[in-house]
Amino acid sequence: MSALRVLQIFGEPFSNGGQDSYIMNMYRHIDRERVQFDFFTPFEIKNAAVKAEVERLGGRMFAAGRPFGEDNNRHFREGVTAFLEKQPYAIVHIHSGSTYALMYGAKVARRCGARRVIVHSHCGGFVNLKYKVVRALSYAALLRYPTDYYACSHLAARWKFPTPIIKNNRYTVLKNAVDTRVFRYDPALREQYRNEFGLSDKLVVGHIGRFAVQKNHRYLLEVFAALAKKEPRAHLVLVGYGDLQQQTLDRAAELGLNDRLTFLGVRQDAAALMNMFDVFLLPSFFEGLPVVGVEAQATGLPVVTSTGVTPELPINDLATYIPLDDAPDIWADKVLAVTAAPRRNTTDEMIACGYDVQVAAAVMQRRYEEMK
Repeated sequence: MSALRVLQIFGEPFSNGGQDSYIMNMYRHIDRERVQFDFFTPFEIKNAAVKAEVERLGGRMFAAGRPFGEDNNRHFREGVTAFLEKQPYAIVHIHSGSTYALMYGAKVARRCGARRVIVHSHCGGFVNLKYKVVRALSYAALLRYPTDYYACSHLAARWKFPTPIIKNNRYTVLKNAVDTRVFRYDPALREQYRNEFGLSDKLVVGHIGRFAVQKNHRYLLEVFAALAKKEPRAHLVLVGYGDLQQQTLDRAAELGLNDRLTFLGVRQDAAALMNMFDVFLLPSFFEGLPVVGVEAQATGLPVVTSTGVTPELPINDLATYIPLDDAPDIWADKVLAVTAAPRRNTTDEMIACGYDVQVAAAVMQRRYEEMK
C-alpha cells in the first residue's frame, strides 16, 4: 500500500526558519512508509541542504520561484492556484505567518478538491490597521474553508483564528517539539565548537533566526552593545539569513561591534551552536512559540526574550521575559544574571513536558491517518 501523501504549503520562502524547522522535525520522525510529505512555496527554496534531505527521504519539494518582499499576497495567490490546479491533493497543511495566505490557501485547496485542509498558526504579530483589515476580510473564509485548525500555542491560535474557533475550542495546540537525542547538553561538543571558533574564554551570546522585522535585530544589537560595556568577554554570534541581514551588519559596524561579532549565515548544526552559546537572546516583537527557544532549552541554554513572546516555553527557570520598553542596560544585567547559573542536562524535563519529537511526530502522523 502506498503512503498517504500530504502537501505542506508555506506562505514564505522555505529556508531555515521556525515553521520550516518544525515541519522538518516532524518529517524526519514520522513513519514515511505510511505518511509522506510534499512541500510547496510560491516563492524560493533558500536551503539547498534541506531540499536534498527531503528528496532523500522520499518527499518532493516544489517552488514557483516568485519574488518575496513586495506584493506577496498576489504572488501567493497566483502561485498556489496554479500549482493546485495542476496537482491537487486530498490533504493540505498550510503554514504561514500571513493570515491572507492561510485563508486563500485553504480556499483554493478546497476548490481544487482537498478533503481536509489544515491551517497552522505559528506566530503572533503586530496589532495595527493592516492586521485588523486583513483579519476582517479573511474572517468568513477562515471559518468556511479550513477543516482543521492547528497552532503552536494558545497565543498563536488567538492571533490567527476567528473568535468562534477559539470560543468553541475547535483548535489543537501541537507542541514545537525537538529531537532530544540531538538537542541536548553535550559538554564535549560545547568545548569543541568553542575552541574551533576561538571563543573558549568568551561569554557567548547567541541568536538564530531570520533577519526580519519580527526578530528585532536592531534592539538585539543595542542590548549586546550595553552588555559589551559591562562584560569584556562578551561575544555575539548571529545565525540566519533575511532581507535585513546587511542592514543589521551595517548597524553592528556603526556600534563598533565588528570585533565582538561572528556572523555565520545559514547553518545546519543548530544543536552544536546552542551548546557553544552561553545564553540565547531573542528580543522579538512577537512569536507564537519559538522553535529556537525550545531547542535552546533542550540543550540547557537559558533564553532571555521579550514579553512579546508567549510565556509557554517549557522550562520556566530557563526563560526570562523582559518588556521591550525596558532599557538595554536592564536586558544586559539579566543576561549576566542568567549566565551565572551552571548549565544542566534538561532532556528528562523536556520529555516530561511533552516536547520530545518522537511523541509529537506520532501524534501528527495519527491525525493525518485519521483523515484518510
